[in-house]
Amino acid sequence: MAKELVGKPHPQSYFSEFPPESEWDVVVIGAGPNGLITAAYLAKAGLKVVLVERRYEIGGGLATEEILYPGFYSNIHAVYHMMVDYMPVLRDFQLDRHGLVWIKPNLQTAMVFEDGGSLLLTRMIEDTMDSMHKFSQKDAVAFGKAMRMWRRIAREIVVPATYIPPMSPLDISMAMQRTEVGNAMLELTEHSPLEIINGTFENDHIRALLLYTCCMWGLDPRETGLGLFVPLYLDRLMNKCYCQGGSHKMGNSFGREIIRAGGVILDSSQVNKILMKNGKVAGVELWEGRTLYSDVVISTLDPHTTFLDFIGAENLTENLRKSVEGWKYDKWSFNTLHVVSEEAPCYLPKDPWASQSFMTILGFDGLDQMLAHWDNVIAKKIDPECFGGHATCESFWDTHLVRVPPSKAHRQVSFFQMHAPYDIQGGWEAKGPEIEEAILRRWAKYAPNMKRSNIVTTNQETPVDIETRFPNMRRGSIKHGDYLPIQLGCFRPNEECSSSNTPIPGLYTAGASNYPGGCVLGGAGYLVWCFEVPDGRSDLPSHPCPLPEATLPPAHFRRRR
Repeated sequence: MAKELVGKPHPQSYFSEFPPESEWDVVVIGAGPNGLITAAYLAKAGLKVVLVERRYEIGGGLATEEILYPGFYSNIHAVYHMMVDYMPVLRDFQLDRHGLVWIKPNLQTAMVFEDGGSLLLTRMIEDTMDSMHKFSQKDAVAFGKAMRMWRRIAREIVVPATYIPPMSPLDISMAMQRTEVGNAMLELTEHSPLEIINGTFENDHIRALLLYTCCMWGLDPRETGLGLFVPLYLDRLMNKCYCQGGSHKMGNSFGREIIRAGGVILDSSQVNKILMKNGKVAGVELWEGRTLYSDVVISTLDPHTTFLDFIGAENLTENLRKSVEGWKYDKWSFNTLHVVSEEAPCYLPKDPWASQSFMTILGFDGLDQMLAHWDNVIAKKIDPECFGGHATCESFWDTHLVRVPPSKAHRQVSFFQMHAPYDIQGGWEAKGPEIEEAILRRWAKYAPNMKRSNIVTTNQETPVDIETRFPNMRRGSIKHGDYLPIQLGCFRPNEECSSSNTPIPGLYTAGASNYPGGCVLGGAGYLVWCFEVPDGRSDLPSHPCPLPEATLPPAHFRRRR
């Protein structure tokens, strides 16, 4: 705070009840999903909690905004919610009283091809097998057999492990060797997604559908040691949900729970630095000069922002500093074209279900085209004649996104999303318009009614725009950091901080760069509350998702208070 303001009311202190300096039990930085979850639990436990958010609204990636002005809303970041069946916070808080409703279609994903063919990935394994039979009876049978085991791996091991603290690789290996399912997971883990898909299936269309599903959130198809994500992502992306009213409604529901329990949310308040005193956390200083004092600070931001920008390299141990400086961000990001059209996309395939699926993959006729596009992205370029992605007509599932007079209410809100490099050759400012036109041409090739004459308005969000909107998603990294074997599990973000505690007394981390990772899992925000931050005052029951006793040691169910 400026010296001339010390001891005087701050000119931006609009309410006398919120002074320039205040004391709190806990300060939480970042009102994204994890920050909201952490603050909700701590507030309900009776702690004096303040949640600080730089944006004008809470939710982080849970954002639904009027970017297609006027009157048309779109989910600008999180759309596909894959952990609704398992997130403990959805059971511990009665969020349905805030009108939170989930839609889970059976027609989860369609992949459409130039020749009019299509493949479906549905909640029901049998329906998916029926679709695959059109291309390969052998692969249809192989899919049914594989998914019976892969669903067990996902639902008995990987998904529940999201909500218990990380284990060392040695402990995981020893625990997994006790069960048939555990051994099957260990066998998969050593391979890359591409090796697993190619080794299990023969048909090129089927391989393309399944590999895209496994890698759509930035998983490197050729990276070994990531095989456990194949059963996880296939199972969960066959069960993804849509939040009725837009993803922002989920963030709003958490916010109401925080306020209901006596917590405070400060939006449009950017943290300048984390205060230190005698080597310990002492609070945070905000951009407008306010100081929030607390001996517990929980940051849900990326490692560079938390440790280098807020704490300062001079306050870190050498090992911690090197670890943060060596953190690798995602290899690729997303480029998304949001559109308002006169009607919903109608795809070419004869099967009408292809136009009614929650998500539609288009642009790839086989594995080679898909891999070529991803290789181009890593090489910092996009070939306008060889790319693809996925699309969703949001207003088909949610009419709340269209808020216009009746004469225009027939119009639809959709988006096309593709993997893209952050630092594209030539720069996004110059290449953006060219890529937008290429997207519309390619989209119309598969859905002829998406031609330019039927498009009312567009808004393209590039990887640079993602970083501008969410600075902690550096280089457009939607997961706050790449999924590499050395950046997963007890190594996320490093061995000293993966359990949420850090070497700096009073500082905890709980963002997507922490175990278990990003994509609105809610794991990091839940784990810092359940297992790390001492409070001793909670009346909440412990609800970690139970794993079979033979799979993980009972110690991982105990809450430290």
